[in-house]
Formats: sequence, C-alpha cells, structure tokens
Amino acid sequence: MRKDDTSASFLGSSSGIHFVRTVYQAFSRRSADLRQARAGHESLVPGEDDHLRPDQGRARAPLWRPQELDFTSPSLPFEALIRLSDNYFQNWHPVYPFLHAPSILRMMDRMSQVGIQFIPRSDAAIIRSIFSISAIDARQVQATSPALAAMPAGLVFQTAHEAMDGLRDLLDESSSIASLQAAFGIQLFLTSILHLNAASRIGGFVTRTAFHLGLHRCPARYSCFTRDDVAIRRRLFWSIYCLERYLTQALGVPLSIRDDDIDVCYPGTERHQTEREDVMSCAGDSRLQLLDHLAKFARLRGLISELRNKSIMHSRENMSDATEVNSKLLQWWNEVYDDVHPLEPEPDSLLKPVHRLLLVVSRHEAIIALHRPVLAADNPTAEYKAAFQTCINSSRSLLTALHGCLNPRDRLCAPLISPSFTWIVWMSSLILIYAAWTGHFPNQGALRYANIGISVLRNIAMRERDWPQTCIEAIQDLCSALEKHAQDGWSDSGRQGPSVDSPVHGHEGPGQAVTPTPSTDRSMRPRESQTLDRQGSLPISDDDFEISPLDFPVVGDPNLLNPASMVFGDQAGNGFSYGMGEGVTLPSSNAFFNEGWSVADGPWLIHGDFFVG
Repeated sequence: MRKDDTSASFLGSSSGIHFVRTVYQAFSRRSADLRQARAGHESLVPGEDDHLRPDQGRARAPLWRPQELDFTSPSLPFEALIRLSDNYFQNWHPVYPFLHAPSILRMMDRMSQVGIQFIPRSDAAIIRSIFSISAIDARQVQATSPALAAMPAGLVFQTAHEAMDGLRDLLDESSSIASLQAAFGIQLFLTSILHLNAASRIGGFVTRTAFHLGLHRCPARYSCFTRDDVAIRRRLFWSIYCLERYLTQALGVPLSIRDDDIDVCYPGTERHQTEREDVMSCAGDSRLQLLDHLAKFARLRGLISELRNKSIMHSRENMSDATEVNSKLLQWWNEVYDDVHPLEPEPDSLLKPVHRLLLVVSRHEAIIALHRPVLAADNPTAEYKAAFQTCINSSRSLLTALHGCLNPRDRLCAPLISPSFTWIVWMSSLILIYAAWTGHFPNQGALRYANIGISVLRNIAMRERDWPQTCIEAIQDLCSALEKHAQDGWSDSGRQGPSVDSPVHGHEGPGQAVTPTPSTDRSMRPRESQTLDRQGSLPISDDDFEISPLDFPVVGDPNLLNPASMVFGDQAGNGFSYGMGEGVTLPSSNAFFNEGWSVADGPWLIHGDFFVG
C-alpha cells in the first residue's frame, strides 16, 4: 500500500513486490552505491503505468515516432491493409482469437472503400486496436526485415489517452458482442504497450459486459446460438479470461472471474451433452489448440494466486493444496510438451516458434510464482533452500529460451511480443542476482544470465521503452553492487556468501530502520559495463525435471528490518510495522504477524490511521 498527497495505491504480493523488498533490503545493508541509486527502482513492477506515469500529460504523450506514421491520410487499397495488419494476425490472433477473421476482412474491405470515419464506432475501435498492435510489433520485425510502409495515422491510437477515449464512445451503447470485442481490443492494445493499470480498468468494463451477455455460460447448452455464435462466444470468453488472469497476477489484484462461476468448455473439449454435430465439430477445431493450452494455464495462474497471495485471515495454504496445484501444473505441462517439443519437425504446425516459446516461458513463470513467496520469508530452512534452487532453475531456463529466440538458428522466431516477458525477465534476473548474493548460485553465473536478461529487455525496449529501460537500470545497479562486493571479499563463487539471516551491517542500530541515503538524480541511459556487455552465447535447453510440491511456512524474525522501507522510501519500524509511522510496532508474539504479513491484511494500518489495543 502506498499513499501520497492525493491518493493511495495498492500493489498485491502476486506481483512479486514483497520479494523485491527483500532483495533491496539485503543489498542495501551492505551497498552504499545501491542505496544512492535505488530511488527509481525499489518499487519497480513492470507495467504499473499509474506509478511510472503519475501525471496526465504523460498519458497524452505521443506513442509514435514521426517516421512511423503517414499523416497524409491516404486511402489504402484492401491488399495494403492486409499487409499492414499481418503482424497482428501472425502473432496475436492465435493467442487471443477474440475476433472472427472473415468478419474483420469484410470490415477492412468496407473501410478501404468509404474510410474509417464512416464505419460503426465499435468497428473503428477494433480496426485501430489491430493496426496499433501491428505497428508496435513492426518495431521489432524491422530489425531483421525490410522496413514496412508507414502506417496511416488515422488507423492507430495516437496516445494512450485516445485509446481510453475509444472506450468512452462505447459506454452509451447497449451491450453487444461487437462492443465487447471493441473494448477488449483496446484493453489488449494497452496491455501490449505495458499500460497495465489502464488495461485493468478497462478490464472491469469488459468482464461485467461479458457477464451481462452470458459469456460465462457454455453456449453449446443453448439452441438459440448458431455454430458461428458458439465459436465466437467461446473464443471471446477465453481470450478475456486469459488476459484477466495475467493482469490479476501482474498487478496483484483479486480475481475478477471466479472459476466456480463459469461453465464454458475449453476450446478443445465439449463436456456438455448435445446432439448438434455442428457444435461438436466446432469444439475440435485444431486452430484453437494454443488457446486451449493458454486457457488451462490461465486457470493455473488463478489457483497459484489464490494459494499464495490471499489475505492471512482467509488463507488456506497447506501441504495438500500446494501438492494439488503443483500436480495440475505438471499435468498441464505433460499435455503441452509434445506440442512444444515435437519428436519430428512439423512444417505445417499451427504453433509458431514464438507461441512455443510462450508456453515454455509460461511454465517456468508459474513455477516461480508458486515457489517465490517463500524466498521473501528470510527463513533458511530446507524447504527455503529447495524453493530457491527451483526458482534458480526456472529463471535460468527461461532466460536461456528467450536468448535462443534472439539468436535463432533458423531465423524463424517472431518478435518477443508477450507483455509478461518484461516482468518475468526482470524477476528471473532478480532471483539469480539475489541467489548469488546469498551464496546459492555462483556470482559469474548470475552476472552472465543477468547480461542475457538485459539483452532480452533491450529487444523488448524496441516496442515500448519506459519499462524495459527501467528494468535494465535496476539489473545493472544490482549487478554492480554484486561485482563490487565480490571484489571486496564479501562473497565469491567458491564459498558461502552473506546469508539473509546474517548480522546486519550498515547505518542502523538494533531495532531501528535503515537511514536512507539521499538519492541522486540519474539518467535513464544505461551505464556501459565491461562485465554487463559481454555477450555470452548459451545453448537452448529446457530442464524438464519434476518439481516436488512443497508447503512453505512464512515465518519471520521480528528483529530483522522490514524491506518495505527500502522499497517505498519511507520510514518503517522494525519487523513488520510498515506504514504505521516511525517507532510503532505490533507484538511479535502474535504468530499471524510475521515477515509474510503485509498491510493488505490490516488495511486500517496505513500511515498512522490505525489503532493498536
């Protein structure tokens, strides 16, 4: 929970923010350089655009470079429109097939004849979303392909604010599939440029409208729907579901769609008995194979979020629940594996390399989300060490996979389009650097993989600069601190490094918060470092061993400093009294209040507005 002069904002633990606090706390105890540089990075969660862009003027900033747009407003022929939208249909449509492609082609044909200003508002919003996403993708594609023609300015959203305004035009219309598709298209575009707060706000409108239209009920149960109706309703619902689960995890907010409220069958399976052969054939559409995999993975995202990130008063975390979630994750990967790693090359496969990469990264992302919460507990038990090694393995594996896509042997890999890639690259680099700092991983290995993470982020920065660049700076700061203290003898790859539960050093006394060093103004331009600029080439691999389900108790030492003071730049008392004002603590004898506790579990305990009896 954060509060400024105007409002408060909440960032949930599923975003990884509690782990970030722990890492910065551990480094800040022994690194004066990091204390000076931490101001821009300590509360970093990629995509939280309300935090990075606090003023309205930034939301109205142009999204495009002058050379990317054609302001002469030419009337393009249908064939030219198809070419300009190709990136979207190649990369995004298989992941979120919320549109009926033949209908979109007819829409483009009509627009080429009369212009975008003379088609319905919902159609215009869909068109602008498609071409805006395609133009963003072109920034990465042009690095390896001939430059595409400039996009007509009237076919894209000029600013994030204009995209949000597109939703306002739909609010006075009655609920319909077309208006819902338009709203989801705007939400998807904002997500693609990592404006996640804005996308999440639109998501509230999207999910409520989906409920109003009955999309949470399986359309095959109702005879009033045609075959095409059944197909598009199912595809639209699962697209909404997948994006909602991603935004929920990225921002740490509660689920908007509960699994026990829906009965829509997965794209590849029809569970409801029906005599309609057209509906049964629709359920077996192989083109929806990727959506089927991603819909099942989105459900796993929700299960992990509910298991690991509930308020303590409502948490049911135990060994049985952790085992069940882990078994479902393994089952999902066993179903997906043959599609990701076919025994023989399949030139006609519907899964493109970038989609296989998305499934691989999603698997490791889920493993990290399941095991990462224990790393913030400062409780070095056997379970803690096992979880650490599990997270190290998945972090290393997904960075290797992403690096392989940057340097493909067959040059067929598409751009790194997934919005989750920025977050998971940053989190994986953070885990490996922290592992080296605490002696769980060699320093040189951590620096090497951090360098790979920076290379991946630089590629993603071609799409949207702010968040990847900020993550690069954060990684470079941590790497510099790790290198410096390795040279000073604090840790090395051959012996146990400083543990998170070792005695605290720095500018603090027993039971007192760290006194922060004034931050210095820093340029957003990344520093050049000989170590960080080494481009190591790693073989592509995927470690497919099973991860044992573990139940990790979150038990903290009240004598340790609360990491929140390092993250949010304010004063915190010892233990867990973040946000309560200086010098105020809660009784450490209460088992519920430990290092895993957050202000979300007691929302009245915010900036002095509390009472402790």
